[in-house]
Amino acid sequence: MRNIPVKEDLITEFKSDKKGYSDTLLVEEIVGMTNTKGGTLYLGVEDNGKITGVSKKHVDAIGVTVLIANNTVPPVSVRASIIKEEDKEVLKIEIPISRTVVSTSSGKMLRRRLKSDNTPEVIPMYSYEISPRLYEL
Repeated sequence: MRNIPVKEDLITEFKSDKKGYSDTLLVEEIVGMTNTKGGTLYLGVEDNGKITGVSKKHVDAIGVTVLIANNTVPPVSVRASIIKEEDKEVLKIEIPISRTVVSTSSGKMLRRRLKSDNTPEVIPMYSYEISPRLYEL
């Protein structure tokens, strides 16, 4: 019996790790999810639900937990564990909903939404332009 969902939704995200998923993008996904409804991210699963496995870079669940806490403001405390599915290891990251707005350590504030085809995406929470007049004396 399969324990990993077969498709993504607002609170379920799949990320391929065949080529070693970027830590920066992983943190951005976590921020987007915690600022929306929380949820679960499965690293080592393709967007179509095919399980391909987690790379050696992300096999250390504790290390990924620390990476996320150290790169989010305020720190997001996730639960990460390696699960075995179809004889492959997948990193399951459980993300809580945040009570305050969370950003990446570089200042990106993100959230998730469903596109018109019902697939999730991470988008900026705020969109603004800085006027050049602010810098005139």
